Formats: sequence, structure tokens, C-alpha cells
Amino acid sequence: MKKNLLYAATTGLCYVAVYVICRHFFDIGQQYYMYTPSWTARNVLWLAALISVTPSLFGKYRFSLITLAGYILGVIAGELFGGFKSDIPPEYPHYGWVVWGSFYILCVIIGVLVEMWTSGRRKLPRL
Repeated sequence: MKKNLLYAATTGLCYVAVYVICRHFFDIGQQYYMYTPSWTARNVLWLAALISVTPSLFGKYRFSLITLAGYILGVIAGELFGGFKSDIPPEYPHYGWVVWGSFYILCVIIGVLVEMWTSGRRKLPRL
């Protein structure tokens, strides 16, 4: 149980660090404003943290690490690939939240499959 609490606390602290970094460097009014880190920190970070941290309390630390990495990489991918430039107002709609959400959901599915694979059942379920 102590090991599970350590994994949960570590994952939770990583989410707190991501929150602090996103709000102090990339939020509205900051010098390095970016849409996706700001939007995810304000709207979905704590829900994603809850989804990641809770399974680690039950020994599913691989799921927690995969979803944490998925959150961070999804934010980066959303910022890189979410912008769409057009000449018609509004000139710059940003779909970084869609890229982030798709990436995060994919990592949740991968995390579930990895936990199933490593939990003693060596066969993946048939679709």
C-alpha cells in the first residue's frame, strides 16, 4: 500500500508541476502565451489528474505514467498541430484542445491495454 501511495503522490505532484508551469509561463497575459497549455490547465488538468492518479492507488502505476505522458505530449502536439490559419475572420481558430483530447483518450486506451497485458493475462481481448 505504501508503494501505491508513493506512485499516486508522484503522479499528482507531476500534475501540480505541469499546472504551475502552464499557468505561470503559458497562460493569458504571460510573456510566452500559448493556447493549448493555457486551455488545458484551466479546463481539464484536474480531471485528467484524477483519471491518472486514482488507478495508481490500486497498483496500476503503468496506466498513471502512460496517461501523464499522454497529457504532456498531447499538450505539445495540440500546440504544434492545432492551429489553422485562414484569411477569413476569425483569422486564427485553434483546435489544440481537439488534438490534446484525442491524444489523451488514445493514451488512456493504451494504458488500459498495457495494464491488462501486464496483470497476468497475457492475451489481449479480441475485438
